[in-house]
Amino acid sequence: MTRVLKQRHVFNMSIHSSQNTNNIEDEKVNHLLVVPPRGDEEHAVSYEGNQVKEKAMAFLGAVAATGLIAMTVLIDMTPTSSHEVEVATIAPRIIESTPKPPVALNPYRNISLKARAAIVYDVHRGEVIYGLNEERQMPLASLTKMMTALLAVESFGENENLAVAPHALMTECDTGLFANETWNVHDLVSFTMLTSSNDGAGALAAAAGSLWSSNPVLQSTDSEVDLFVQKMNTRAAELGLMQTRYTNPTGLDEEVTGGLGSAEDMAKLLTYIWENEPDAIRHTNEIERDFVSGDAFLHTAKNTNEYVNNISGLIGSKTGFTDMAGGNLAVMYDAGMDHPLVVVVLGSTLEGRFEDVETLVDATYGYVETGWYEYDMKVAGATPEM
Repeated sequence: MTRVLKQRHVFNMSIHSSQNTNNIEDEKVNHLLVVPPRGDEEHAVSYEGNQVKEKAMAFLGAVAATGLIAMTVLIDMTPTSSHEVEVATIAPRIIESTPKPPVALNPYRNISLKARAAIVYDVHRGEVIYGLNEERQMPLASLTKMMTALLAVESFGENENLAVAPHALMTECDTGLFANETWNVHDLVSFTMLTSSNDGAGALAAAAGSLWSSNPVLQSTDSEVDLFVQKMNTRAAELGLMQTRYTNPTGLDEEVTGGLGSAEDMAKLLTYIWENEPDAIRHTNEIERDFVSGDAFLHTAKNTNEYVNNISGLIGSKTGFTDMAGGNLAVMYDAGMDHPLVVVVLGSTLEGRFEDVETLVDATYGYVETGWYEYDMKVAGATPEM
């Protein structure tokens, strides 16, 4: 904010000059420094006096410490005799350099999404670049598995194994796992995230839940999974995911939805995973990958994100879909020069979720290229309003 002079100020100053050639006694000369109010076109800041022995020189440099104020200095010197009045005129002109918005239309203004909630999140800045109902609590579907994967890699070492609990295979959507089949935990996490395997999520939850059971031998699989879900909710609270609640490790909608959360919460969760436990999203930027279990069974995992090759610099992704939730998708990608962004859409359609994410990725590139990103950062990181 530029401070503007409200009234005319007059400062009294006194100097002495001596006429050496005439041996005249030092004579006191009064000078006035007159500062006009801003916008006064008829006056300029001036020194007025007489019998000034040497010509006054003035120079005022441009001040741009914050980029908000610049001053132009004009100096008018009129040669006079030693007995005439000399006036040095300094006229400051304040230029307010408030950032001007780019000429091009903000690319986010005209986008059309099928999703009911969406976000574009700047990972390094921790700021929302674009938001559409980003704080609204909505069904998560299989985005729930991001928390399942996080807890699994936090609970087990990279070389630890588990046996698939038979009860875990009773969920919907068989993905080819076998009862009591041995898996490396981190491999099963990757397989589960790629294929959105409910069997895999159940097996991970049962195995991790047994670690927290007071008596794992007597504990049932259901009880172990319940312990795991409690830990999911505790972890969500620890991470500040204020809109997030889990009822199971898969995200399946049973009597109630499997998980609730906001687009902003999911963006923050994906960011935390990438920064702290990247194995939880390892291989989710691949279209397909083979895994071999500890019992030598080959499992080919096809990514449920069929558009995985459409986003340049993709780091990781997770899909979700149920009748209650609609189509959900969360992706993280590097927009260039180590600038990771997260895009999340909730409440779209089965195919619309992929189209929505591509729309937001394209709009974000345009947002940067047209100068809107830089402009919004200059005006305190404003979020484009819809």
